[in-house]
Amino acid sequence: MDQIMRVQKLHNEVGALCSDINCQTVRDGSEINRIYQALCHHGLLVFPAQELGGADLTNFMSKFNTLRPRTVIEKTLEGFPHVVILSNIKENSEAIGHQPAKDIEWHFDGSGVETKHLATCLYGVEIPKQGGDTLFANGYLSLNALPPALSKQVKSLSITYSRLYLYERLGYAKKLSTEELAQFSDVTKPLVVTHPVTQREALVFSIEECKCIDGMNESQSYEFLSQLLEFITAENQIYRHQWSVGDLLVWDNRCMMHTPTEYNYATQRRRLHRVIGLEPG
Repeated sequence: MDQIMRVQKLHNEVGALCSDINCQTVRDGSEINRIYQALCHHGLLVFPAQELGGADLTNFMSKFNTLRPRTVIEKTLEGFPHVVILSNIKENSEAIGHQPAKDIEWHFDGSGVETKHLATCLYGVEIPKQGGDTLFANGYLSLNALPPALSKQVKSLSITYSRLYLYERLGYAKKLSTEELAQFSDVTKPLVVTHPVTQREALVFSIEECKCIDGMNESQSYEFLSQLLEFITAENQIYRHQWSVGDLLVWDNRCMMHTPTEYNYATQRRRLHRVIGLEPG
């Protein structure tokens, strides 16, 4: 018998809370289809109190994604090459996972590469008592939050991203070989995209990976995106997730942006497991 998942809209309708569902035993067919349709329409799904290992995360995400391989800067869970460890924990003086020393501002996963990223899942394994929240903005609602003239303007603009530029800002570039650096090339994408399932327009971008916007130089582009963020990240426009152990969050990169909050928990352990999915085919 199928599980009957309950879906309740989150704060300001930025995502939905899903209950009465065990992601470890989700079946193909109607169960996963209901989850996927909810993801497309709400953008973010929160599944509390899950117990998921590497095999469970891999299996769950592979039901509606092609799993993305790890990047050169990421560390993965042993035996599960698609499960990336995000953590500040060190064992024998060596980091067990990946955590940027500098905050990555508002972004969507996959902005700086050609491959189309579908969904990201993040699972809470060890959570600090305070800090480490994640903020989300829904691109459907973000577009509606703009003044009409600005909304019309963004629909006509494209943005050029540079993964190499991002890695330089985060201090990763110096750790990569010449051959690894040569893999990265600039990518141009529209600021406003049409979701392939809902056919709704969504405003999504990655401010720190932006090299330039049509007709603007680097500083003008950053200033313009910062102006957009003032509208779309107002308190009544975002959802703040305060993590608990066992939380599974899944979001649709085709209509959602997110950002970590300040890394202010250096004395506390934090560990999350992440799987990123690409659009099939």
